[in-house]
Amino acid sequence: MHEIPHSDSDMLRLLAAGDEQAFRTLFERYWDGVYSTSLALTKSAAIAEDIAQDVFTILWEKRADMAAVSRLEGYLFITARNLIYSRLRKLASGDAYRQYVLQFLHEGGGLQADHAAEFRELEQCVLTAIRQLPPQQQRAFTLSRFEGMRHEEIASTMGVSRITIKSYIVQAISTLRKALSNHPSGAMGALWAFVFLSENIF
Repeated sequence: MHEIPHSDSDMLRLLAAGDEQAFRTLFERYWDGVYSTSLALTKSAAIAEDIAQDVFTILWEKRADMAAVSRLEGYLFITARNLIYSRLRKLASGDAYRQYVLQFLHEGGGLQADHAAEFRELEQCVLTAIRQLPPQQQRAFTLSRFEGMRHEEIASTMGVSRITIKSYIVQAISTLRKALSNHPSGAMGALWAFVFLSENIF
């Protein structure tokens, strides 16, 4: 395995080529700073955690374009700021929307009849995508979503750092979002993703 260079520019070039180790190195380097800035602006640990996770999800999803970024720190914090502003604008209606989603999916103690088949199809789509994840990402995501384990517990179980677990889950979420975005279910897929891929619920 090659040694990851220390400079951001070198690692961004590797990241643009899909190098996961470069991503994890940048993740470890900047996670605390992005989270701390988000916490200072939002005054909410839960929102700051979500924002930081979204920032690094975007970094991974847009990795092919990262070689052109000249100053990664500025890019990450501008991304975080924009996500925070967007989140704060929507915060007032967020709880109402979440309750709507949950009611839509589980009304009357089960799925509405006209959505049940579609939901099962979406569920199979996601489970198939999970089985195609790299082994470490698959295990981390499964322990988080299906076993209800916290990141610290998963890190202990898998024998890696908490920050590594976070990076695995960010990459898994990115892959699963793409799988759902390609599904022809439209709004239903968006609703399923909102519930299944939300840190606040799981």
